[in-house]
Order: sequence, then C-alpha cells, then structure tokens
Amino acid sequence: MSHYWPQVAPRIVRFAESRLCRQKIGVTPSTSAVLTRTLAGIALLYSAMGTGLAATPATQQAIVQVAYGGPEVLHTQTVPVLKPGPNQVLIRIYAAGLNPTDWYMRRDEPGYTTVPVPVIPGGDVAGVIEKLGSGVTSWKVGDPVFAVIGRSGNNVGDKGVRLNGGYAHFVVAEVGNVMHKPADMTFTEAAGMALAPITAVRAVRVTEVKKGDRMLITGVSGAVGSAAAVAAKARGAYVIGTASARHTDYLHSIGVDEVIDYTKGKFEEQVHDVDAVLDTVGGDNLPRAMTTLKKGGHILSTARGDIAAICTPDVVCILRGPAHAQPRVVVDEVESLVTSGKIAAKVSKTFPLVEAGQAQQFGEQGKADGKIILIVDDKADSK
Repeated sequence: MSHYWPQVAPRIVRFAESRLCRQKIGVTPSTSAVLTRTLAGIALLYSAMGTGLAATPATQQAIVQVAYGGPEVLHTQTVPVLKPGPNQVLIRIYAAGLNPTDWYMRRDEPGYTTVPVPVIPGGDVAGVIEKLGSGVTSWKVGDPVFAVIGRSGNNVGDKGVRLNGGYAHFVVAEVGNVMHKPADMTFTEAAGMALAPITAVRAVRVTEVKKGDRMLITGVSGAVGSAAAVAAKARGAYVIGTASARHTDYLHSIGVDEVIDYTKGKFEEQVHDVDAVLDTVGGDNLPRAMTTLKKGGHILSTARGDIAAICTPDVVCILRGPAHAQPRVVVDEVESLVTSGKIAAKVSKTFPLVEAGQAQQFGEQGKADGKIILIVDDKADSK
C-alpha cells in the first residue's frame, strides 16, 4: 500500500479543501483551513515514508561551473531543485559519473559544443525516481535507475544557473533516457553506465556494423571503446582494437579478436580493409585510422569534431551525436547489454561530490583505469 501514497496524498488535501468536506464533517471554513494544513502534513509524511525517501527539498547543493578554465572554476553553490515537466522524471542522485567531455567542456576545447556558463556539469547519474512529470506511466516513485542527462538543457534559475546537470543531488531526465538499474549492481557502478555505452552503441549502429564485418576501434580499452566492442561482437563482427599491452587479457575477455599494442608500431601498417572504424583517441589517430578503411567504409570519431574537414572521398564520415538525444532503440540496447552483464561496470576511483574539481583533475591526468565516480549520497554503494 505504501507506494500509493504519492498519488493518494494530493487527493486527501483536495478533499480537505472542498465544500463537501465541510458539509460532511460540519466544520467552519477557518477550521477547514487548519484541517487542510494538518492533513497535508500527514499526507506528505506518509508519502515520504511510503517511498523510503525524505521530502523533496526546494534547494540543493550542486557543483556549478562558473567560467571556463581549470578545476578551480567548479564551485559548490545552492540552487533550486527543478520540477519535472511532461514526460520527464526527477531523479534523486546517489552517484554521478565523470566523462572526458566534462573537462573538455570546462576548458571550452575546440571541437566541443560551448555550453554557456554558469552550468552544472555531468551527464551520467544513478539514483531513484523522486517525482514523475505528467504523462509518465512507465516508472514509479522509488524505482532505482541510471540515466543520461543533457548538458545544455534550458532550465535557468533566478541566478542564471543552467540548473540541470549530474553534479548535484537532484536532476531532471527525459523519460526516454532513463534505464532500470540492474539488481546486482550498486548505484556507484551504475553511475558510469549510461553516457559512454549509449555513445558506443550509437556509433556501432550508424557505422552499419553487421555480421562478418571487420571493425577497428582506437582506444578500445576505454569506456566508449570497450562498450563499442561488445556491441559490435553482439552483431557478429570481427573486432580489432588499439590499446597498451596491459589491457590485452581484459580485452580478449570481452571478445576483442585482435589487440594491437600502439606503443610498438603504427597500427595503420598492421590493419587494412576494415568495414568500419570508431576513433575514440583523436589527434592524428583519426586520419591514420581512415587509411585502414576499404572503399565505402564508415568512420566516426568521438574525440574529434572536425571529421568532415579531413574526410576522404572514398569513405563515409559520420558526425558524432549527443548521447542524450538518441532514439529509444539505442537506450534499450544499452539497458539490455548492461542488464545481461555484457557491458560490465569498471570503477577506477570515487570522490565525494564536493571534490569534483579533484576528480576531474585525476581524469585529466589519464590515470583512471575505469570510471571516475562522484559519491552524492551514502546509499551509493547499496544495490
């Protein structure tokens, strides 16, 4: 019965305010007002108890990027908690994942969309459903989820802060970007399972990888590269990846057929006539990887935004796309791969939310062998 309280509570309050209540109980309007406030408080209390959640606060502590630059531009500030709109849900965040795009956008790197500041960073979260927007029927309050969040939402508070980001305690997500957290996965693990896998699955889909194809993935040991390898293997492709030798055993365990140690020679001299390329490294890796394609092959780079400018006429170059704006079929495939354990969680290091700057700095050093996660709530390590 307890999970019905979020729906029942407003009805109790409306009844207390109604003329029918005064007629049936025989109370005066002033007494009815007192009764209304009392019942509203009781309803709110039981609603919170029924979902296992505390009442939703009006404000929250969040990490706000106030300018472009180093980690010092990330400040802890008090901002309002948003209300979900139609086909949206409000998520109470237990853990949030970091991605390289977080610090690329913080530095306003060329090739990345400039997000106006101030802004709350973060596109990967895990937590529980706090509130439902109108039209949402596929979720209920209290459901454990993980989700991808758009970095350039237009929710702006009275201080001009772009309010919707993962480095916070609450965030609004489009219902199409929300997935069920696997029962055997902690929120800390799930916090890094949305953005990179969605990026990877989308790349495998748009490069039209199919059974029997040969696919090259540069930086295959990273979060996007390894997820793409799993998605390509699920389609029956032969996967070749570049990585350092220390990742070889892990990469073979997820199905990568050939691992090329990029420290011991040029990969483009060892790979030829592939059907598709996913470049996750950038720099000169992109034009070099382009030479490994057969005529008519497909290539996409998640690390460079200028692929159209260097594309050769005999291959098909595809622009990268935002993870939060993908069709539900991509999100469903990610949810299936994560739930089945084919895409597994790999957490490198955790930081408390207030140390987001240090967490990004650690990521920039390139030392992470897995996801970097911000711990937002003490329930993060629960399942």
